[in-house]
Amino acid sequence: MQTVKPSRIQILTDQEVHDLYSRPVFNQSEREEYFSVDPRIEKVLSTLGKVETRIYLLLLIGYFRAKPVVPKFRLRDVKQDVDYLYATYFPNRKPKYPLIAKSTRATLILKMYEILGFTRFSKVDEKSLLERLQDVATICTYPKYIFDECLAFFGQKRIGLAGYSTLQTMITSVLASERQRTESILSSSMSDTTRMQLKKILHTKGRLNQLSAQKGSAKDFTPSELMREIETHSTIKGVYQEIKGLINELGLSQGNLTYYASIIRHQSIYKIRRFPEWQGMLYIVCYLFFRYQETNDKLVTAFQYVTRKQRESASAAAKQRIADELEVVRDKLTHAGHLLGLFVDDSVSDQAQFGDIRQNAFEKLSKDEIQLISQHLNKENFDKRQYEWQHIDSQYRKISNSIRPLFLAIDIECEPGQTLLSTQLQIAKSELQKEK
Repeated sequence: MQTVKPSRIQILTDQEVHDLYSRPVFNQSEREEYFSVDPRIEKVLSTLGKVETRIYLLLLIGYFRAKPVVPKFRLRDVKQDVDYLYATYFPNRKPKYPLIAKSTRATLILKMYEILGFTRFSKVDEKSLLERLQDVATICTYPKYIFDECLAFFGQKRIGLAGYSTLQTMITSVLASERQRTESILSSSMSDTTRMQLKKILHTKGRLNQLSAQKGSAKDFTPSELMREIETHSTIKGVYQEIKGLINELGLSQGNLTYYASIIRHQSIYKIRRFPEWQGMLYIVCYLFFRYQETNDKLVTAFQYVTRKQRESASAAAKQRIADELEVVRDKLTHAGHLLGLFVDDSVSDQAQFGDIRQNAFEKLSKDEIQLISQHLNKENFDKRQYEWQHIDSQYRKISNSIRPLFLAIDIECEPGQTLLSTQLQIAKSELQKEK
């Protein structure tokens, strides 16, 4: 893979850079706080010959106390602070604002570091920081997160903050190295089939949008929205197992996985297509990894919701049927006397055929009504479970159009000890697939 020197990435806005690196502007109370002098500072000042040199050192100390940055300034740029220092520590001298030589400024900066217990950023420090940032990049490649780690490093080590461009270069280098690492793994491990499928998703008009997440809860999806989610799940399913293996091989943290996936979610399709091939592949792999899990979770939620509603519907239908049948029993029970009267009616000959008597009885009550009354008088309970299954059987088409596609689509992972359950699930799916 060809190595290309990357241009420095933008980490902070111009305003953020200014806020971080600009010289502090003090009010009177802040001058009293930050420009205070202790015996150690007095001792160092006594070794300096010129008053303006002492003034410049005091300014460096005060500004660094407020913000651990060495700002560039001329004495005439900070007249109010200079005048305060003259009035406080050199009241018999008239303020002057000469230019300070670069060599003198460099010497004063080193003295300031020594007085405050800090050191200047060195090559050794740079190497140490790079090693730390390389570790950080495996956790999160969000540039501002890495920049914050830089600030933490300088604070913990008591090192004067390096220039923004220096940190930009370091962070850009670290991110480029991490990107090369991940892209190298993808380019060597991804199969040609999966690569072509991912490129098709990226470059087919409207395809990526079709795979995007739908708003709202899965239980509120319309049938068409539910079918779209199933289609999305089915599309990703063909590459998911390989994607899952690639994610594991990449060794990405949850933070980096989320960050890379968010790029696909929030960038325009035009910009996504302009990424270098394997950089775009990295982002789409992470996106599809999360999207597949998201669709599976939504389909599971929808499956639970639909099956629960089906159970509730079956239970309600069974209860209603029992209530209706009880109403029939109560309504027709008064006619049971007519049936019993047939057995004591003297006008009915003992030689009469029983079939004729049955037909006479059916004129009073239907066969089904007699059956209900008989069950009631024999104190046989109505079979609610049977009625529920009869209702479910009557809903076959609805179930085959809603519950079955959901069950076939979702991935159900069983615990290692649940081999029997896993086998039964596979058999059930296989049988249902045959009936499609």
